Amino acid sequence: MPLPLILGGIAAVAGAVGIYKGAKSVSNNSEAQDLNERAQEIYEDAREEMEDQKEHTTQVLAELGELKLQTWDEQIGRFVNVVEKVKAVEVHGNAAVDQNRQVILSKHELAEMRKVSLQATEVVSGGFKSLGAGALAGVASYGGAMMFASASTGTALSALSGVAATNATLAWFGGGSLAAGGLGIAGGAAVLGGIVAGPAIALGGFLMEAKSKKNLAEAKSNLSKAKKAAEEFRTATSMMEAICDISYQFNDAIEEMSERMDTVLDRLEQALAEAGENRQQKLSFKVKQFFHGLIGRKIPLVYDDLAPQHKEVLHASYQFAQALKLLLETPLLDKKGAILESSVEVIEPSYELLSGTPYLLEGERMG
Repeated sequence: MPLPLILGGIAAVAGAVGIYKGAKSVSNNSEAQDLNERAQEIYEDAREEMEDQKEHTTQVLAELGELKLQTWDEQIGRFVNVVEKVKAVEVHGNAAVDQNRQVILSKHELAEMRKVSLQATEVVSGGFKSLGAGALAGVASYGGAMMFASASTGTALSALSGVAATNATLAWFGGGSLAAGGLGIAGGAAVLGGIVAGPAIALGGFLMEAKSKKNLAEAKSNLSKAKKAAEEFRTATSMMEAICDISYQFNDAIEEMSERMDTVLDRLEQALAEAGENRQQKLSFKVKQFFHGLIGRKIPLVYDDLAPQHKEVLHASYQFAQALKLLLETPLLDKKGAILESSVEVIEPSYELLSGTPYLLEGERMG
């Protein structure tokens, strides 16, 4: 066969192969681009969903933190001030007891309640905006626990901020979004679900021909990574939804207990006023003159001055204070930032107490 014909045939075959490879490279690159775009979409959708949930969870925790601080300041602070008006409260082992001589609150607990309520008052008076989301999330998650550790009311703010800063989850909630340069997944979401930071999928230009196979392989790898990251994002989202659910339960319980506590304290102040009047009426003029001259004020009210119905309200106030204190200081998260499912166990006794004292709302047994 003449050489020119042979060379022409080889050229034709080479040309056909070249056309095929060129078409294949275009197909590979087109498929790679589609896969990368799909990977980017999967990654971004899951990330945005997690960021939205993070923003919502941060708000929910911040609101619960504010409620806890307000309750420490108002209801607990008021309780301590009112019960301290009664001296020589019936005690057993340095603790107040109920009618069945069951311990309600120890003197140490009362001192702690006064301390934390004073710290809460300082924070509330300074405004919640000065704390930031991370610190309020810390209050929501740990109640008064971190405030117990501070030496004085002067360090309450730093104590609150310190807990948030040293807990990865709370720091993440207070550190801003990923896009804004916050601590992001590496700073705290990892404790929510064992998350590993998924790589951002960056789209770029594609080289033709020889690089098309590499581009396709990389695109498939990107899609796999994006799916893994999306699953991790969804895990974090689910964990934050669980945090919100527990927060809602505590929020409702604290609000109901606080409302009833106000009623109990109204009844208690009324009871103490009645007991004080009865006490004064029973005293002789000379005794009253002696005490007024000695201390310049009315004779202090003691536990034995209270009538049975007054003692009943006093004991009820101790019970409510104990239950409310437990709600406020029970942690929602452990030290590593994981959810404490057992935390909800303290809610049921509070509702049992609410359902067991309806008379305190209607003023029965008083008088």
